[in-house]
Amino acid sequence: MKSFIFHYRWYMACLLLFGYTQSFAQGINSQDRNPVQCTQKLRLISDKMVFTKDRQEKPVKVDITIDPQSSTIKTILQEPGQKSPSERTYQIKNMNCTANEDFTFGRVIYAVATGNPDGSFSSGEFLLEATKRGLFFSNTIDPPESKAIIPVIKFEKL
Repeated sequence: MKSFIFHYRWYMACLLLFGYTQSFAQGINSQDRNPVQCTQKLRLISDKMVFTKDRQEKPVKVDITIDPQSSTIKTILQEPGQKSPSERTYQIKNMNCTANEDFTFGRVIYAVATGNPDGSFSSGEFLLEATKRGLFFSNTIDPPESKAIIPVIKFEKL
């Protein structure tokens, strides 16, 4: 009769193998669902932020790097008079992309999570939307009554 330790190790090995196989399959499936252009690294640059509630424009230097391959969105914002820019990195948890190849029509919704200074995590969604008026990045997918919209003045595929 085999010992308890042998059975325990065998069950653990099977569990790890099945867990790895499922996570590998999920990784492949998540890449298949999104078009190639949606998995490219992007850099978005803007010089202002527009608040839709009162249509107020705020001059601010914004540099956003979206890297779906490493599941990150890095934002760098610098307001006038601010000595050093504020930088935040968000982890992409999910992505829904309907944008065309040259990002002139469609949208990409990024479900993200970020670490807070107190050690907790916050989640939210970002929206990258291409319209006839241009490319826009937003801090939420909620209706446009009270959100910040960043009109993109320079767009690069890295």
